[in-house]
Amino acid sequence: MEYGVDSEPAHGNVAVRVVVRLTPRELTKLFVAGDLLVHLPADGLLESAPEGPMPRTSMFLSELAERRDGYLRSFRDRAAAEAYTAVLREQLDALAARMRTT
Repeated sequence: MEYGVDSEPAHGNVAVRVVVRLTPRELTKLFVAGDLLVHLPADGLLESAPEGPMPRTSMFLSELAERRDGYLRSFRDRAAAEAYTAVLREQLDALAARMRTT
């Protein structure tokens, strides 16, 4: 599993994009063993998120991998974006390690 989490300025706010790439073998493992959930913290998230009135608080790993352009969230400030990024990196590191051992 490969992933990238990058932030970029966006209209006075900070946008964070997460991109996950899974090999066909890894996707098969997820299908057989059960998909894994990634927690998506919403602290500091802009209220005008494109995903609707209620921001998602989790997403399946396979769903993240399906999004070729990644998953983008915008935050009010850099601190909120950095906290979100730290949580995502920690989870994705753990999920990648878990996938290597199964």
